[in-house]
Amino acid sequence: MLIDLHVHTRLSSDSNVAPDQYLEAASRAPVPLGAICFTEHRLFPTDAELDRTYAELAERFGVRIFKGIEADTDLGHLLIFGVTRELRRRFNLEARMHRAHLIIETVHSEGGIAIPAHPFRDSGYGPRLDDLLARVGPALSVIEAINGQNTHEQNVAAITACEKLGLTAVGGSDAHFVSPKWFMTCATELEREVNSVEELCAELRAGRARPFRFANPHSEHMS
Repeated sequence: MLIDLHVHTRLSSDSNVAPDQYLEAASRAPVPLGAICFTEHRLFPTDAELDRTYAELAERFGVRIFKGIEADTDLGHLLIFGVTRELRRRFNLEARMHRAHLIIETVHSEGGIAIPAHPFRDSGYGPRLDDLLARVGPALSVIEAINGQNTHEQNVAAITACEKLGLTAVGGSDAHFVSPKWFMTCATELEREVNSVEELCAELRAGRARPFRFANPHSEHMS
């Protein structure tokens, strides 16, 4: 199953794309996505009407929709899946510069997954992965090794770090627009089908995932 773990809609201030535009593009692709994660910058929407809209779009286009968030920490951006009431009670997710180790440990204890986004691009995660792992242990098990907006060198650095440290590598487009340069560039291939965020977190925590790159003229070669 292919899932894009990193997509922004117009709910993020730097995108103007409606969610149905992504779903339409994904549904007609030669290698379609099975699911898409909307990971807005510092926003985890809890609006019931939006959830109904996402459910209707998922049914209409045959692509599952999951919600996550791209949080802001003192080391850089962090993709979080499995946002619980307790996590939102302990952290104002709209705030900036959360202590990375604290939020990663809390997400893990709540059954979710916290994934450093583009750790070797505009991020302090990459150079500090060794120290962070020593501090949080198994709470950090996955990093975004392939990001559709990274340079080849930045992705290679992340893949190398995964191999060295025994981390699970995943991929996401980091789409802010629906054009081929931004969307359907890369994704994550899961070994099993997932139908909920809880199932997604379980698969990622188990390491049953790997990056996937679409045959896109705007994509770099993954090797």
